[in-house]
Amino acid sequence: MKRRKFIKNGLVGTIAAGMTPISLLTGRDCDLTNSDILGPYWIEDHPYRTILADPDEPGTRVYISGTVIENDCETPIQDAIVDVWHANDNGCYTLFMECGTGNPEEDPYNLRGQMLTNENGEYAFESIWPGYYGTRPKHFHYKITTPNGLELVTQCYFEGDQLINAQWEEDHSGQIIPLEETENGLIGVFDIIMDEETTQVGIYNEVPPVAEIPILHDAYPNPFNSSTRIKFTNSRQGRISLEIYDISGKWISRIVDGHFSSGTHSFIWKGIDTNGRAIPSGSYLVVMKHAGFTASKKIIYLK
Repeated sequence: MKRRKFIKNGLVGTIAAGMTPISLLTGRDCDLTNSDILGPYWIEDHPYRTILADPDEPGTRVYISGTVIENDCETPIQDAIVDVWHANDNGCYTLFMECGTGNPEEDPYNLRGQMLTNENGEYAFESIWPGYYGTRPKHFHYKITTPNGLELVTQCYFEGDQLINAQWEEDHSGQIIPLEETENGLIGVFDIIMDEETTQVGIYNEVPPVAEIPILHDAYPNPFNSSTRIKFTNSRQGRISLEIYDISGKWISRIVDGHFSSGTHSFIWKGIDTNGRAIPSGSYLVVMKHAGFTASKKIIYLK
């Protein structure tokens, strides 16, 4: 199977043994896909594409497809955004780490991309099998957003991984998938079941508005050497937190955590940690959290 054919025609259910058509999902116990940590290396505005890895990217090629469906295990969700990112063959994440291997075209969004599900709720992408990051099993990161604004952050792991034990399997039920070896690479299927019900349309065919989510704006100035202004806009009142992490995922400081009215709110961060000490020069993440929604922005501190 040629990889272009996989992306073009191989969207779930028809291209390889082991893929599960929607008809087989109907009638079984409906287990929602588990949520998982976002991790420190997601960023907004990943490019829309289905081939995440350059043809010369080191590593074993992997072809992943699946179906995004509602909580009845039957109704497909069309036009859901499936956002995927992962480490390279050496366990390094571009944008946030200096990777000494991979990325032959110096793509700033190497091994990152998002795609829309088709009318059958299907998605597919091609990349490489990620390396180990720290002590965690190999994994793909997922962030799925439906047209109605429902969001799920999860991860996909692989059967046979030496770092997956019985406890990990129990804690990550439904997230560990088998991979089939072919002459062109590995093939796997990761179906995603969202906690979403069919949209109810009124007598005039009106559709409920998309759920509004807060916006984390770009920090300014960025890079900065003394202080930077961080602001967000929320359309309704609620609890919001802003925190700083370094690129390894270590927590640095909490800027704010409280209840905010609707509107735009801004804060100054002076490049200090939770103990009031100056941080070293480098890249950091501003992470905003609100009612299960998470957004992040990269900032650079230069002394």
